[in-house]
Amino acid sequence: MSDMDTSTTRLSHLDDRTLALLKYWDALRGDRVVPGRVEISPPAITGHLSRVCILERPKAGTVRMRLAGATLSGRMGMELRGMPFRALFDLDHRALAMDAAETAIVTPAVSVLTLARAERHGSQHEARMIILPLSDTRGGLTRAIALYSEAPSVTPIASDLRGRFQVTDQWSLEIPETGYLPGLSKAVATVGKTTTAKPKPVRIASRQSRASIAAPRVEAREMPNHTRPVFQVIDGGLA
Repeated sequence: MSDMDTSTTRLSHLDDRTLALLKYWDALRGDRVVPGRVEISPPAITGHLSRVCILERPKAGTVRMRLAGATLSGRMGMELRGMPFRALFDLDHRALAMDAAETAIVTPAVSVLTLARAERHGSQHEARMIILPLSDTRGGLTRAIALYSEAPSVTPIASDLRGRFQVTDQWSLEIPETGYLPGLSKAVATVGKTTTAKPKPVRIASRQSRASIAAPRVEAREMPNHTRPVFQVIDGGLA
């Protein structure tokens, strides 16, 4: 299997949310290895902000969270700003998580973690986390943007889950010095075809029956706080 096929296969296993952020990041970097941190535009990724965190690697062996989204903070049940990245994970899984983060920032590369949570009957798949490297204002490789993307079955109760993550799988993807990420366009097209549901046939009622059917009343309701995309800016804003 060629590198292109391997890349396409791996990327095609990612969900739409993760692929959308990856595609945005890849387009942003253009012919560079990585884009700059200050180039990330919150309005451009507004649908993902609550699940995003910005990582900083000030020195070897240290990765901390500078920005944190409300969904991720709610999932962990604590404020994440300024906390070490390893704090998200169980003790036995921190080495894998830190290796993924350092690989993404230092190499640089695209790193992907498969996350699980401990349950009574063993580990249960919960989400994936993708880590994409960014450069700082001086051009140094010290930043990354990470996205927590939970499985569809977890989404309604994400804020009710607590506890640190387990890492059940980890892989990385090399970034070409020029040009787009190999296999990304094909993976996006493949996922789009497999996830697009065919419209169901609609039975058209007669004029009389349509008139006799009252339109359902839609109640306005306030969404809970954890569903609102919130991006918390700390420690110097866009630096």
